[in-house]
Amino acid sequence: MFASSAFTRTILGHAEQAGLCPQTLLARADISRAALADQDEQIPAHRVEQLWRECEQAGVAATFGCELVNAMSTTCLQGLNILLDSAATLRASLDCFVMFVPRVNNYVAVELQEAGDFVQLRLRPVQGRVHHFGLDAATLALVRNIARRLGKAPDAVFVGVGICPPQAAGHWLRQAGIRVEEGEYPCLTLHRSCLDETLLGANPFLHQSMLRHWLSESSAPSRNDSLEMARHWLTAGDQPIERIAERLGYRQPSNFIRAFRKQFGITPKQFRLNPL
Repeated sequence: MFASSAFTRTILGHAEQAGLCPQTLLARADISRAALADQDEQIPAHRVEQLWRECEQAGVAATFGCELVNAMSTTCLQGLNILLDSAATLRASLDCFVMFVPRVNNYVAVELQEAGDFVQLRLRPVQGRVHHFGLDAATLALVRNIARRLGKAPDAVFVGVGICPPQAAGHWLRQAGIRVEEGEYPCLTLHRSCLDETLLGANPFLHQSMLRHWLSESSAPSRNDSLEMARHWLTAGDQPIERIAERLGYRQPSNFIRAFRKQFGITPKQFRLNPL
């Protein structure tokens, strides 16, 4: 059981923003910095869980996992999120999510089950219990991203969401108008009719290109792969360059522009104006 180093770095980066000492957290969780430096490295699940517990014991807020949502999407899931966004329908997007999320984290199994007019997306721990910070981050990231891809309010997509104690995601979900229930593990229930709706970011060419990449033997997108994604986004729509940089995991647009120019010899703006 493991989580990718990108997943672990995302937790650590958010902890640092919360005022915690990364070196102390790593030492207590028995995770080496060398392991985090390798993008393809797999961190044992029990050490990742210990990292969550160390954050909790260091005094972060009970909503720490809920606040991690944006970082999860833009940093940890960078390549996968683009694959999911560009799918033709929500069904195709969720099929890819179920298929490929184990490359990011394989100690929480994702299951999609259709029944009558509804469909359930379940996040089931493979062994033992998973820290509620991670479950909060995953639950809210799924709710927000699925609603965003459909261009709808969350309460128009989801019938209800089951969460387990002591998750803190219930407060945000209720504010969004979603019924919250207590369960053994997170379970998102949505209208089955939503599965075949077209996604706002549907892009067949980009999706097929990304799908081939994820079906290849490489376990995670490299930085160069991310820059190739950027070229697709620059020619496939009118997203602001700052938004593209954010989605590819760059905290500062200037860093993205510098990396793009180093790789391709021109800036993203110049490429958008003349992609040939």
